[in-house]
Amino acid sequence: MAKLICLLICAVSTVSAWVPAAQVVRPASRVSSTRASSVEMKKKLKENTVREVVLTADFKSLGRKGEIVSVKKAYFRNYLGPYKFAEVATPEVIAAAAVLAAERAAEDLARLEACKAQAATIEAVCGSGAITIVRKAGPDGKLFGSVTAIELAELVEDRSGVKVDKKDMTLPVIGETGSYLVSIKLHPKVETTISITVVAQE
Repeated sequence: MAKLICLLICAVSTVSAWVPAAQVVRPASRVSSTRASSVEMKKKLKENTVREVVLTADFKSLGRKGEIVSVKKAYFRNYLGPYKFAEVATPEVIAAAAVLAAERAAEDLARLEACKAQAATIEAVCGSGAITIVRKAGPDGKLFGSVTAIELAELVEDRSGVKVDKKDMTLPVIGETGSYLVSIKLHPKVETTISITVVAQE
């Protein structure tokens, strides 16, 4: 009996010696989640890096055609590039953009000088109360219908030969007889003012 007990104890000891020590195993879901977060972070960092591009069309929020701007790579890859709004700023593209910029600068200067000449013409012909408008009015001077920007633009063009867009005119409400100042903006850097007089029809 004693020998049998000894044999059982030895067998248990032998089996225990071959059982590997317990190992700490991290949950698979936590490991994969950590790796996914790391990959996603790297992807976002890559997309947020900027790239220099040359605009191939006027783009209100970025600039004019031919200008070199910096945009996020993802924005170029997903929008500007596919829709042909911009090209990567390679040396060849930059050189072509420089030529375009020089041509545009010359055109802008010519337009500015032309607008200055038009403003001078308007001032000479329509300035200092040269325009008088006769309208039906009540005894209190109130007009039977206000003078509009469209009407004034036509009068300026008839007198000066300069075509003026009503949107470029800034005028007060002209609803009664009297003198008024009207501003005409022909160019972002060129603005002129004319004086008109509104009289009652007799």
